[in-house]
Parts: sequence; C-alpha cells; structure tokens
Amino acid sequence: MKLRFLCANHRAWLCSQPEQAMHWCANSYETGWHLCQQENWQEALPQMGCAFETAEILLTTHAITAARAVDWFLRTLQGLTQALEKLHRTEQCLDVYQAAIDRLRNEVARGITPDLEARLYSHITYLNRARKQLEARGQTRFPLHTLRAVTPGEIVYH
Repeated sequence: MKLRFLCANHRAWLCSQPEQAMHWCANSYETGWHLCQQENWQEALPQMGCAFETAEILLTTHAITAARAVDWFLRTLQGLTQALEKLHRTEQCLDVYQAAIDRLRNEVARGITPDLEARLYSHITYLNRARKQLEARGQTRFPLHTLRAVTPGEIVYH
C-alpha cells in the first residue's frame, strides 16, 4: 500500500508497546469519526489512516484477542475508505481495500478458530465486492481523457 500515516518512530513504538496501541487506535478513530461527522474529510483522513494502521498492528502483535482486533481493523477500514471516497481518491481507496483483503487472508492462514475463519471469509467476500463496485464507479465517474485528432486550424501559437 502506498499510503502511510504513521511515521517509522511511532510505528516502532506502537509495535513495542501493544497495550498503548489500543489507546492510540481508539483515540485516532474517535477523532477521525468526529471529523467525519462534521464532513471535514481532509482532516479526518490522517486520523482514520493512523487508526487503521494501528489496528493492523493490534492484529499483528496479538495485543488483544483476534476477534476484537479484526473488529477494530474493519471499523477503522470503513472510516479510512469513507474519507478516501469523499475526497475522490479512488485509486488509493482501491489500494486500501486490496491491502485489507490481503491482510485478512494472511490472518486466515495463521490458524484461527473455525468461527473466526468463517467471519473473515465473509468479510473478505464483502470487501472484494465493495472494491469491485468502487472500481466500476470510479471508471464511470472519472473517465480517462481520450485523445482526439486536432486540425491545423485549432492549433494556437503564442
């Protein structure tokens, strides 16, 4: 994924202090959520991005139960993708969806309970569908510019 919201120092600190990661995630999400409620998408984006990346750290470090970490991961994913969509950053939103799908697939491969595995596959299916729908909307909402032939009469020299 090309987007980065946490700097290397904060990322390293959160990985080494997973109990603090939960607080960081919750605070970033709460701030981002309030900004989304005010439709302040530009300010909400970095907050939701930090929350999402921190939720991924929670999932990786096993600081909380896998089911709870997945819930935070999905909640923050929703906030991040909503902010990206509202800012018309379709390509980045598609990248975030794909990164989330890949991360959940990795979680399934880790050997988890059958109930959580079923939930993850359900979420992966939903995210794939959402990604494809966004991709289709993005192609119709933001069409590629097509080149057309220019006649000599249309050329303007300055």
